[in-house]
Amino acid sequence: MKKILLLCVIIFGITGCYDYQELNDRAIVSGISIDFENEEYIVNYEILNNLKTEEPQYKAYMVEGRGETVVEAFENASETVSKETYLSHLKVLIIGENAAESKLRDIVDYMLREPYIRNIFSPVIAKNSSARKILASTDKETPVVSEKIESLIRNNKYNEEISLKIDFDHFMDQYEDERIDPVLTAIELIDEKPSIAGLAVLKGGKLKTILDEELSAVFNVLNNKSSYHSIKIPCNDKEGYTILSLYDNKKTELEIKEETIKIKSKLNASVVKDSCGLDFRDGTIYNDLSEKFAEVLKQEYELFWMTMTKEEADILGLQKKYYQKTKKELNDWKNIKMESEIKININKNGKTFEVKKDE
Repeated sequence: MKKILLLCVIIFGITGCYDYQELNDRAIVSGISIDFENEEYIVNYEILNNLKTEEPQYKAYMVEGRGETVVEAFENASETVSKETYLSHLKVLIIGENAAESKLRDIVDYMLREPYIRNIFSPVIAKNSSARKILASTDKETPVVSEKIESLIRNNKYNEEISLKIDFDHFMDQYEDERIDPVLTAIELIDEKPSIAGLAVLKGGKLKTILDEELSAVFNVLNNKSSYHSIKIPCNDKEGYTILSLYDNKKTELEIKEETIKIKSKLNASVVKDSCGLDFRDGTIYNDLSEKFAEVLKQEYELFWMTMTKEEADILGLQKKYYQKTKKELNDWKNIKMESEIKININKNGKTFEVKKDE
């Protein structure tokens, strides 16, 4: 019996060492960027530095491959690496605007068919920059850009109002569905650092537009994907404003008919900043703010609806929701009337503090 146990320990020990050694012999790809310029694809790998040193000089390095096809570009990128490329660790795929506008179908098809890539990575769209420039924006604070982007999308609650947590597998569910137009997070460089830039709207296998921060926030509220959204309410009789912050705002319903879509929101909010000198001991203040907040939010809903119909992009999946409910197609959804019913409950125990006028 002791011999059997000893043999098991040796076998598992050897296997663990073998896997560890095999991993060190591979180039672990954490991020990929894809651009399309001058009729060629440009693919960059961000490869983790797994050298056996306590503190390697570089946490990651980049290699590049180019080609007339996306397959050729990937092959050329892999051939520049002395080790075998390991794609199962991929965290982020950055697609340049030019590539997203004209070659998205080819890129999606390749990523879907590549057997060594797991579909749990985050696809994003580059804004106002090439994808490779964003992937190369490393510094001491951001040694691995792909990990920084993943963290921005998934862990920072203040970005939940303008970003979208979606992996490639769930993206493909929308991409292949004719009754919904998919949305991805857009990334831009601010002070040479990657930042959330809003939401990129895709339609017909192409990049259609990139929503600004306000419209991206409204999308997440309407889609019940946001846990944070703030709105400024101007003072009545002087300069300044009161800021209300929505929380637990995942209670929006879409009532869809052939003639109208009614948006019903029951939201909670708290006062987080005030420079209007409001007396929060007066209960009527909360009713007044609630009405003003609802009116501002209604205007945001209307602007979002106008943008969505102008771009002819059904990113809320109205056609899909209507079909699931009625088993009928929603014909000419762009011309139906939008109405909203908003109820705001303001937490009276929220803390407030004075805001300077120049803030």
